[in-house]
Amino acid sequence: MGEDGYHDEIPYVDPDNQNKKKRKRITMKEYYSYKLQVRKNEEHNEIIFNPTGLTVRLGGRLFQQYVVDAFSTVEQARLWWLRTHQKILRSDLYTNISKKLQKGNTDTANVGKGFILPANFLGSRRYMQQNFQDALAVCRVIGHPDIFLTMTCNALWDEILEMMKHLPGCSPQNSPDIIARVFHQKLQQIVDDIKKKNYFGTCLGVMYVVEFQKRGLPHVHMLIWLNSDSKKNLSTNVDKYVSAEIPDPLKDPEGFNAVSKFMIHGPCGLQNPKCACMKNFKCTKHFPKKNTGINVKKGQFYLDNRWVVPYNRDLLVKYQCHMNVEICCHARSLKYLFKYCLKGHDRATVEISSENGNATVGADQPVDEINAYFDGRYICACEAAYRIFGYPIHYRSISVHRLSFHLPGERTCTFTENDTLEKVARRNRYKRSQLEAFFLLNQTDPSARKYTYDQIPEHYVWNELDMIWTMRKKGSQIGRLLYTHHSAGEIWYLRLLLTKVCGPTSYNHLKTVNGRCYNSFKEACLNLGLLDDDKEWHEVIEECAKSGLPPQIRQLFVHIIVNCQVTDLLNLWQRQWKSMADDILLQRRNLYGEEPTNISEKQLQFYVLAGIVHSFFSL
Repeated sequence: MGEDGYHDEIPYVDPDNQNKKKRKRITMKEYYSYKLQVRKNEEHNEIIFNPTGLTVRLGGRLFQQYVVDAFSTVEQARLWWLRTHQKILRSDLYTNISKKLQKGNTDTANVGKGFILPANFLGSRRYMQQNFQDALAVCRVIGHPDIFLTMTCNALWDEILEMMKHLPGCSPQNSPDIIARVFHQKLQQIVDDIKKKNYFGTCLGVMYVVEFQKRGLPHVHMLIWLNSDSKKNLSTNVDKYVSAEIPDPLKDPEGFNAVSKFMIHGPCGLQNPKCACMKNFKCTKHFPKKNTGINVKKGQFYLDNRWVVPYNRDLLVKYQCHMNVEICCHARSLKYLFKYCLKGHDRATVEISSENGNATVGADQPVDEINAYFDGRYICACEAAYRIFGYPIHYRSISVHRLSFHLPGERTCTFTENDTLEKVARRNRYKRSQLEAFFLLNQTDPSARKYTYDQIPEHYVWNELDMIWTMRKKGSQIGRLLYTHHSAGEIWYLRLLLTKVCGPTSYNHLKTVNGRCYNSFKEACLNLGLLDDDKEWHEVIEECAKSGLPPQIRQLFVHIIVNCQVTDLLNLWQRQWKSMADDILLQRRNLYGEEPTNISEKQLQFYVLAGIVHSFFSL
């Protein structure tokens, strides 16, 4: 006799009445999370198994497949909901809805646009991009991060091996749920050591992203911000916090054992040319380094200090796993650091071709973001278990409030296709956007008038229910205006004014300069001196440089010199070329396999100009 699996009619029971939101049925994720738990027998105080049973766990790789299929079903159900509601959920500008009503049209079937894959869907392209810009917004306020830490799960942790004693016949590599739970506990522990116990000094913020290797083990990329005093202490005591040497086995046997076990790279190069890090007969990680004399044996090879990955001795000994610790020396590599951390999930590359060898996908076909996300998605068993348990993939201790803005009367309204336009207009008539509530706040609260729009979240809290800004009583938050391209027109000039003008009470107030109200936001920017002497183009490039990568900045530079009126092109080039050169050294290092040290500033400019020429001919 078998038993029922998940179905939509499993009742939800909340014995403690802790869930304020009443619901009658459990979700699929909750069902599988329940199935993967190991519980005690209340009568005999012995560990027993839930209805999934020990038999499933003894399946080895089949149990891993069960976990992967469970999470794939959960995620596919979420994507299915988004796909089936594309024609139901709609949004449009409030002015467009009002115009339709004035013409006597009350049908919403042809109004608005469907949602694709929203930014709140974990792992989507928009999700990663928004978190990338949030991280850069944090850097603009508290500076660049000081420490970059990478920790990889150790499948032979004592906690995992101790749990295997209660799961007879099971092995760690075939117990992805146990690995996911222990790794999450270790991750919480190290964050606690850094934030609360101040291991590196007073911590201002922590951000991490959890990823999963092809072989299944989870690892985390973590960025750590320190205060000014701790920065100075870190810079003067670098060797105390980061080392790349093999400890003396006589003086520090624990450190020697940990380094030789977890922090030795390779071997690669001539000793192992087929190593995964090898490309064009050179190590992509730039090993070996300099030698200092002490050797360890790894496999059949003896390796010295040249093969040691930088580490922190105390954390390495405590956590007994691969833990790379690096110090961030300058801010120019920040965007690549965040891009690396927020690059998204692993994917498998598959090309489907016809018999004549041509790809079957047409260039003119519309892009389906849901299929693009799901097709080729690689999911390992540990990631499936980690996500089923609901553990966070992305964490940032510093909150960032994303501020929306819009032109007068162009506030976005959301509705379903079954709503009449009269109902939609009536429901949204008295609603306020964040920007409109900001204007109202400045009309009623004189203390708010000394702040710009992006500074408001530091001192006030957005009340979504009442649609008002209220005085902040505790905590802190960073404000970030959503990105807008310069070619968007008036809304870009509105965004520029919101970052410069303190305490505006209305749109007309923003357009008022020296007592005169101008007809457009562009005219207001011009009379405020924000667009004089090519200041507009400098502002555009500097804004793009905050979150854009050098190829994107070069493309913008080409767009400006081709389509816009630049008064002093040489001055624009001399002031902005360095922001377009951040990737040149990386390209040269990847090309030649070593750090370029003899490139002059003039040569660097020529490389940037070559990239600009390439962008120009690609238009």
